[in-house]
Amino acid sequence: MKGSISEFELGVIRARMLDAAKAKARRGELRLSVPFGYVWHREAGLGLDADLRLQEVIRLIFARFRELGSARQVLLSMKAEQIHFPRPADEGRMTNVVWQTIRYRNVISVLKNPFYAGAYVYGKSEKRTSIVEGRARRTYGHY
Repeated sequence: MKGSISEFELGVIRARMLDAAKAKARRGELRLSVPFGYVWHREAGLGLDADLRLQEVIRLIFARFRELGSARQVLLSMKAEQIHFPRPADEGRMTNVVWQTIRYRNVISVLKNPFYAGAYVYGKSEKRTSIVEGRARRTYGHY
């Protein structure tokens, strides 16, 4: 019986944590991980990274996309000019970066990221697990 109560309490605690995160996101206070070019400042909140080279490569990707109209063409033109893109050198903490040859996924991640468009997005997709015919089935939705 104690085990059942403990499981129920864990479910309640998890639901409360998710509700708190959603409320914080509605207020714009939830600190999500931010893409290259942005940093969280203690006083000002979200802002541009001070690294001008980093800002310039991101602006260049958007400028080339407006000019060429294709992510692949952006990649090819930037590779031809040997333009590099930052990669975390410290296991994803993004305090140190290494500049490497730009890849297609770098271009796509910049073009598709809502942060670069000025949007604060949280909770637009959801993963649900249900039991169907004795097997766990995961569904992913965008809400």
